[in-house]
Parts: sequence; C-alpha cells; structure tokens
Amino acid sequence: MTTGSQAARRPAMESGALTVLLCFLVAVLEGFDIQAMGVAAPKLGPELHLAKAVLGEALAASNIGLVLGAVLGGWLADRLGRKAVLIGAVLGFGGFTLLTMFAHDFSMLFAARLGAGLGFGAALPNIMALAAEVAPAGKRGSTGTMMFCGMPLGGGLVALVSWLNPHLDWRHLFLIGGLAPLLLAPLILVLMKETARPASSPAKSAAWTWLGLVPLYGLSYLALTWLGGLPGLGSLRGLAPWLATLPTVIIAYMVVNRAALFGERRALPSLLLWLVFLPTLLILYLVLNWLPTLVIAKGFAPQASLASACFNLASVVGALILGRLVDRFGLRWPMIAGYVGLTASLMLLARADGLAAVLALSGAVGFFVLGANYALYGAAASYYPAEARGRGSGAAVAWGRMGAVVGPLVGGQLLQAGDSAGSVVAAMTPLALTALVGIVLLTLLEPPRH
Repeated sequence: MTTGSQAARRPAMESGALTVLLCFLVAVLEGFDIQAMGVAAPKLGPELHLAKAVLGEALAASNIGLVLGAVLGGWLADRLGRKAVLIGAVLGFGGFTLLTMFAHDFSMLFAARLGAGLGFGAALPNIMALAAEVAPAGKRGSTGTMMFCGMPLGGGLVALVSWLNPHLDWRHLFLIGGLAPLLLAPLILVLMKETARPASSPAKSAAWTWLGLVPLYGLSYLALTWLGGLPGLGSLRGLAPWLATLPTVIIAYMVVNRAALFGERRALPSLLLWLVFLPTLLILYLVLNWLPTLVIAKGFAPQASLASACFNLASVVGALILGRLVDRFGLRWPMIAGYVGLTASLMLLARADGLAAVLALSGAVGFFVLGANYALYGAAASYYPAEARGRGSGAAVAWGRMGAVVGPLVGGQLLQAGDSAGSVVAAMTPLALTALVGIVLLTLLEPPRH
C-alpha cells in the first residue's frame, strides 16, 4: 500500500521538480540581464555620453517596468493561469533585452530597459507562486530560495565573463541575455504543467477607483517635480512622468484587490512584508547596479567585476543556507540574523580600504541581502491563500521594486555630487535597520496557515 502510494506520488513530484527547474532558469536569465546592465554601465555610459546621474535614470528604467509588470503579472495570473503569463513575460524580456544592444542614446536605452523590466516584473510573482504551489510540505522556504538562487548565479556568470574578458563588447552581454529567454519560452510551453487555476473571485473595482487615478497621478507628478528641484534630486524631475505612474498604479491595485491583500486578517502581514521588501530591494539594486563603479572609486578598477562575482556567488550560498534554516527553525531567527549581518557588513564595507577586505565584504553583503531577500520571497507567497497568491505576491514584489527604482537613482545622484564610495555604502545602513525592524514585527505575528 505504501509502495503504491509512493509510486502514485512520483509523477507529481517529478512534475513539481521540473516546474521548479524551469522557474530557476527564468531566474538565471533575469539575474544575467540585471547584472549585465551593472557590468556594462562603466563602458556604456561614456560611449553614449551619459553622466552618472543620467545613467542612474537608465538603470532605474527596468525597475520602473518591474513595478508595473509585477502588478499586471500577478493580476493576470490569477485569471489566465500562471504558465501562459510566464511564457509571455519571458518572451517580452528576451525581446527587449535584444533591443538594448541597439541603443544609441538615452531615450532608446530607457525604452528598452523599461520594456525588459515589464517582462521581469510579470515573471517574478508567477515563479514565486509556482514554486510555492509545487513545493513539498515543509520545504517552501528552501524550494523558493533554491529557485531564486538562479538570479545571483546568472549575475555571477556575467561578472565572471566580464572579468575573464575585460575587453568584451557590452552589446554581447545583451545578445546572450536576449536570445536565451527566446529559447527557454518554448521549453516552458512544452514541459511545464499548469498548476490548478485558483477559483479567484473578480476584484470589485468601482468606477470611482479608476476615475481616482487621474488626480492621484497628477498629485504624484507634482510632488516628484517639486522634489526634483531640490539639491541632489534632479533625476526625479526628468523621470517624473514615469515615476508618477508607480504610486498611482500600486495604490489603485491595492484598492481594487483590497479583499485579497487585507481580508481575513492579512492587512498587517501585507504592510510588514512591504516594509521589509522596499528597503531590502533598494539596497540590493543600488549594489547590483553600482558595485563595480564603487569598487573602481576605491581604487581597484581591475577587480571591479571580481567584486560583483563575489557578491553574486556568495549570495547563492546565503540563499541556500537561510532557506534551509527557515524551513527548520521558522522565519524569525534566521531572518533576524540575516538582517543583522547585512547591517554589520554594510558598515564594515563603507570603511574597507584593502582589496581583500573589499572583496570579502562584497561577498558578505551579497550573502545577507540576497539570502534574506530570497528567503522572504519564498515565505511571502505563503501569507496568502491560493486564490489570492498571485495578487499578494505581485503586491509584495511591486513595493520592493519601488525601492529598486530608487536605489540606482540614489547611487547615481550621490556619485554625481562627489560623495565617496564609502559614504554611498554607509547611506544604506539605516535602510538595513528599517528592514530589520520590519522583519522582527512580521515574525512576531502568527505564522501563516495557507
């Protein structure tokens, strides 16, 4: 009887493992593309005659798309199915990554990165939800982090290729990063089995919700334009038409999907998840996009790509360890330890002078920030029932990506203003402390039962 039961479960287990593998490959390609932009930035900026602050705007473009894509991808997946939306997202970011090769000015670069970001954002809540749905009982944390390890592995691959061949044309990175998703999409179509589509009830959206978008966008635009006039915040003025869409879309999304996000005592977990995601991804994307430039500013130009490789590869180890610890001991202590370690690593990296210390601490920051972030990705989906999981995951990703938009902009503005590399890193410490407070409060709540 037991043997028969095990035999019956084997096909489902194999199908689940294949789904996680395909999601892992999507994550590898996302990580490859994101890090490719950071590695290409020191060459791409001078070639296109972009100042650091303007380059920061281009780096932020994909993250603007990520916010919008996460909201749209989660919403569509709960209606059309996760597999179909994932295939469309992969084709989208592959095509726009190829277009990045042909960018000859800021406008074209911004448009290509924005389109790629839409695809990335639409893919993220779906691979999060798919991994959570096929994970064996008690292994959601490690399954999610193993799947998301693909992102730093993809990023580490870019950094290592660039380090081994420092004269590589930056366009070749985007050629690889664009063709690979176009080859992966047919494999997802053929090999991935659709998980049971949740019987989600349509979000109730009164007409006033959509009419309210117009004044909300206007207020956001005016606020960003005013902030853009302040010293050191000039990038906000130029990006105001795009940035104003982010709070507009997210707030409207929250109103339309309020039952999924806030119903059945989910309001506090949702708010705390967003509080942790936002500063975590701000730190992550500031480091991902500007670490090579920061290392060059410390006087180690030949080793800039090696520092990125240390960051990405150490983060794989961190994600695997934290994911396993979360499965064994619960979310609280492993995540608290992760954010304490992140805070300490940032403080030490800000003061590091020697090459060995810079490389080691770059790895430590990657270990803790990506390890904690991916463990949180794995746990976030479990705070929502199946019928709301896509929308809940999408909202968490969207708030996190708000931080990811701000990170490259802040880095570019600080460097343009002449701040030292140490000052830029030190500025991230209060953000790590904010995330630490959020994770402490989140883990004090009753564990989710979904």
